[in-house]
Amino acid sequence: MVLTPSLNKSFKFQSEWPYNNSQSYLLQTIIRDIKNDNDKTFEEKDGNYIFTVKANYSNNKNLVKQKITFDKDLKLVSVEIMNDKDQVLMKMDVNNVDMGATYNDNYFTLKENMESSVSEESLKNVSKIEEIIYPMYMPINTYLSGQDQVSKETGERVILTFGGEKPFMLVEETVSKEEEMTITPMSGEPDMLGGILGVVSDKSVTWINEGIEYYVVSDILSKDELMSIAKSVSVMPVSK
Repeated sequence: MVLTPSLNKSFKFQSEWPYNNSQSYLLQTIIRDIKNDNDKTFEEKDGNYIFTVKANYSNNKNLVKQKITFDKDLKLVSVEIMNDKDQVLMKMDVNNVDMGATYNDNYFTLKENMESSVSEESLKNVSKIEEIIYPMYMPINTYLSGQDQVSKETGERVILTFGGEKPFMLVEETVSKEEEMTITPMSGEPDMLGGILGVVSDKSVTWINEGIEYYVVSDILSKDELMSIAKSVSVMPVSK
């Protein structure tokens, strides 16, 4: 479940994420990746134990291998994620491991987390799209073929239609805080878009940034192409 206190909403995912993907920050999935790779390699170096195993990042095919290092006490030291040329694209260093950490009973409750995460800045609503954001990445032989901007009850919506060999649609619309806390079921898996959490499925990518919800959809484009378009939009500054 992903919480969005600024909108008084939480998003409940229907998939088995993160169990179906590698996650460098989750010890459970790291151990699973080591256990499931029959072709893994192992070495001892400088007093550490190093496993090199396959990586499974379904939304980034460049991440194919991971080097996982444990110290002599079997505490995690680092995880390096590499491409097929053994170039390190992501790295996580672990400074401390506490296997006996304790939490209050309400640490993981929905209500407590929603209330503790709200700030005055996050409560500002956006009612108008001051500047339309266009993709910086476009598939070859694809072009902007239509643009509509309409008013809705609580704000505005922009619909950008792209035609050509690989058509797609980009929708941008204002969102506002719900009066009562709501839980929205989501189909797809969460993924990061340049520091912003998005929801990715085979046909679409959606995310919220500074009061604007973005939605990229296509029946033609691959998931990688959808992600490239979404990332090219999400890195652009938002004006209000």
